[in-house]
Amino acid sequence: MAGATRTTTSSSSHWVVRKRSPWIPIGVAVVGLVVLAVVTEVPHRHSIEDNLTDRTKVALTNAGIDADVQFVGRDGTVKVGSADEMDKARDVTLAVEGVRVVDVQAPPKAETPAVQEQLKSVQVKLLVDGGKVTLTGTVPSDGDRTKLTDAAKQAFGAENVQDNITVDAARAADGTDLAGLGAVAAALGKDTKVGVVDLTDHVITLTGTVAAQDVKDRAEAAAKTAASTSGSVKNDLVVGQAAAPEQVQTQLVALPTVEFENNSATLTPQGRAVVENAASILKANPNIKVSIEGHTDLTGTAANNQTLSENRARTVLDTLVSLGIAGDRLSSKGFGESRPKVQGTDAAANSVNRRVEFIVQQ
Repeated sequence: MAGATRTTTSSSSHWVVRKRSPWIPIGVAVVGLVVLAVVTEVPHRHSIEDNLTDRTKVALTNAGIDADVQFVGRDGTVKVGSADEMDKARDVTLAVEGVRVVDVQAPPKAETPAVQEQLKSVQVKLLVDGGKVTLTGTVPSDGDRTKLTDAAKQAFGAENVQDNITVDAARAADGTDLAGLGAVAAALGKDTKVGVVDLTDHVITLTGTVAAQDVKDRAEAAAKTAASTSGSVKNDLVVGQAAAPEQVQTQLVALPTVEFENNSATLTPQGRAVVENAASILKANPNIKVSIEGHTDLTGTAANNQTLSENRARTVLDTLVSLGIAGDRLSSKGFGESRPKVQGTDAAANSVNRRVEFIVQQ
């Protein structure tokens, strides 16, 4: 008899029937359903994660936020560039359909140490263009900014100075006499068609074309006076002739970043000013041909970044043509996010990777 157990006593033997528990087949069925759910849910979950990641990145980019996004199931982690963006990033992410919870983080400063170290130093550029000066860069205080702008205005007139200087107290003063940089621009003079005074990492670099040797010498002497005791001067000014291709490349590299409206191919006023400076350099060197190359940061989708980089490069080309540069001297291409200068998606890395480069064609 199945399910029965025989027991024996001294007087007789008899059978005792043991009933099988009804929970055993139910438990087996439940385990089977769980295994089936796991097998089918794993690939489905990855699909959900990828979809939520892509849609959240797009939503954040459209909101003007550069962020690193990761999902586990429907729970997201968003890493933004600064604490000021955290509340907005949280609201934008939670508004994405399908998101359950989100943890918004500001990345540690040590995430990209090379970029953070670079951003600690003062960086200033003065672009002299036919009697006008454009000031760009970052200084530690409002007082430093005033010294620089006042010196430029005294030399060229307030109406001829465009001030795009920003102030960041985290920048450490390097000892350079910033007012003295205005004196360097004054030494170049109003007749200099294109001249760049570039202070980066304690080095003052002079590039451009000047009318005579004495102008070059005066500018160098003024730069040495302005330089800090730990600084130096590099004089790459060209006298009275079109610059060699490598010298033109140096001038173009010295230009500030070409800025655009967020997630757009529309130039900001400062961005257009930089393109106008590039046009002046090209007009002074009519035999030079240039490739305009667009690059994006590592946020957003690769496809969107590719299109954005192409459109931005094309905008710069079209603007140069509108400023009188022959179209057959120019070409444009976009590389999207494929050629970052630094790794990372924090604000500092993004500002380095978002760029348009002017490459002289030899």
